[in-house]
Amino acid sequence: MLAGLLFVELDSATILCGSVFCLLLVTMAAIDYCTGLLPDRGNLVLAGLGLVFVVFADMQSLCEALLGAAIGAGVLLLLRRLSHGGLGLGDVKYAAAFGIWLGVQGTMLALLLAFALGAVLALLLLACGRLQRGSALAFGPFLSAGAYLSYLGVLW
Repeated sequence: MLAGLLFVELDSATILCGSVFCLLLVTMAAIDYCTGLLPDRGNLVLAGLGLVFVVFADMQSLCEALLGAAIGAGVLLLLRRLSHGGLGLGDVKYAAAFGIWLGVQGTMLALLLAFALGAVLALLLLACGRLQRGSALAFGPFLSAGAYLSYLGVLW
């Protein structure tokens, strides 16, 4: 992930922000994959550092960051309600946390990419017999991948 940042021509402050973001995304993805949970502490660290970088590194306006968080949480909260709890609250909080980093457009792109990646992998696993219909699949790694790809797209 960090190598991807080097292919986009960035200043050192943006590379630092991106490196921290990537590290947090990988950590949260690994935790969700292993435990099936996205911990509140991790979401708070991601959100808090996002706010620090927004304010001090001038990544985007505070309003844009907060709108990104609201859209991320709002979309996943709506899907959680529609799926009757099939999506965890950790996913909702996680989308809010990375929404701070990505802003409105970046968050929408991240969610779109996460759903597309998740659907493709789920279909492949179902076709191979490695996943049964109705089985749980951690969504955090897909959210992390979508957020990372969106972050690179926003920077590009």
